[in-house]
Amino acid sequence: MVDSVSNFSSSLALRTTITRLQREMNDTRIEASTGKVADRGLTLGLRTSVSVDLQEQVKRIDTIKSMNANVSSRLEATQDTLNSVRSLLSTVMDQFTQARTAGGSMALAQKAAGDALAQLNDKLNASFNGQYLFAGVNTDVKPVSSSPNDPASAGKAAVDASFAAHFGMTQSDPAVANISASDMSAYLSGDFDNLFSDSGWSTNFSAASGKVIQSRVSMSEIVDTSATADGQAFRDITRALTLVAQTGIDKMNPQAAAAVLDKAMQALGAGEQGVVTAQSDLGRVQQRVSDATDRLTIQSQSLAKSIGSLEDVDPYEVSVRLNALSTQIETSYALTSRIQNLSLLKYL
Repeated sequence: MVDSVSNFSSSLALRTTITRLQREMNDTRIEASTGKVADRGLTLGLRTSVSVDLQEQVKRIDTIKSMNANVSSRLEATQDTLNSVRSLLSTVMDQFTQARTAGGSMALAQKAAGDALAQLNDKLNASFNGQYLFAGVNTDVKPVSSSPNDPASAGKAAVDASFAAHFGMTQSDPAVANISASDMSAYLSGDFDNLFSDSGWSTNFSAASGKVIQSRVSMSEIVDTSATADGQAFRDITRALTLVAQTGIDKMNPQAAAAVLDKAMQALGAGEQGVVTAQSDLGRVQQRVSDATDRLTIQSQSLAKSIGSLEDVDPYEVSVRLNALSTQIETSYALTSRIQNLSLLKYL
């Protein structure tokens, strides 16, 4: 019975109270600084799982939005490259047109085609964040791995072999001048075009995949988000430029040279139209990505409000509680100090 009224037991009880008050003070300070409940499980109870699920949805949305930002940047870089390809094609087409007129220089057309071919390969090998833009899903593989304008390339070797097999001479042979327009047209529509078939293209000119990248841009939407050098437009352009650059057009008679230029300009026009179509398709994808991101932002904001209704605290109420706890702790410390100083000797 003595212990129940001793100053030691009273002091011990106050210390327990102080410990509890300090714990509550720490939790309240956390709530004051974060605006959220300090212990979600203790405060929400069975509703904790709802809060956790909502936060996981927000994280997933944030991840998709971050991926969309990267996709948008990649698409923009692709569009910039396609714009430069179109500008290049416009210049080359003008040069081919000039060469096709009376007195035009086939040698200049040949050089222009070779230069443009080198530039085209550089553009198709463009990269973004360490990944090739026009490689399809093979983002780590250079899409145009053997330029037809490179003397050591498989593409040039294939063209040289095809020409020699059909005409029995090389493109630099003076006898090229004796090739008739009809013979040249037959070659261009047969053996030469075969070089750009699916198997010929992948074997000699391109390592790009025909399958483009697909990206999830919303919780339920997956879209194609890249271009590929394996597309028909780039085959047509490469065929047109290779045709003028590597068939010895500067040594042909006017009729055969005209047949080559007509075929090249036709392919170049088709390729240019293909690039325009690719840009249009990518433009629609860009808009879909933008719209999806806007919807995700609205959804994220709605989820944040739902989470707030569960976890947010009243800053005014927290401030009042913090002051009250501070006062209680100070009072408890004062009482503890007084109780420890009590002694029967002072009253004897």
